[in-house]
Amino acid sequence: MPLSGVALVPIRSFDGLTRLAGRVSLEDRLVLIQVLASRVVDAARHGGFRPIVVTADDTVRRWAADQRAESLAEPIPGDLNRAAAAAIRAIDGGEPWIVVHADLPAVTAADFAFVRGALDRGTVLAPSHDGGTSLVGGTGHSFPFRYGPASFRRHLAAVRGRATVIVRPGFALDLDRERDLAVFRRLGFPG
Repeated sequence: MPLSGVALVPIRSFDGLTRLAGRVSLEDRLVLIQVLASRVVDAARHGGFRPIVVTADDTVRRWAADQRAESLAEPIPGDLNRAAAAAIRAIDGGEPWIVVHADLPAVTAADFAFVRGALDRGTVLAPSHDGGTSLVGGTGHSFPFRYGPASFRRHLAAVRGRATVIVRPGFALDLDRERDLAVFRRLGFPG
């Protein structure tokens, strides 16, 4: 599939997934986040997007290069809303863009291809199972990002309900908490 959009994948560092610290060792979390992020980058590429990892971490930048993905400097580490906004300002405004999280163990190229088709209609939002937002997409150089707990509702309100809502298991199933990890293990996903 030809690449016809940009997939921005914010990754603060590989010592993430800290909510799993009580159940998963740091070493295993490092491996897990890299496996998940590789899956997201690869699926985005095969789904028609040019992956760009957004980070301020040199280790993540080197990893992105190994994944044949571009990287973009995160302007204010730790602030996902500002990082996403700066990233879409930094890319060519003529291309459709998505911001997608790196903790999606079930995401596939077909999920991204579906999003690519929906972007023709304008803004897209994909909620996670816990009320967060796994994917935001659009065109242009601005978007009212509202990440944080229960962000899907705030994102939808910020665009006054004018978005295509994409509900697919690949975007709905994210890995945030210990109970997510247990479910994903039972389903046979990495972890």
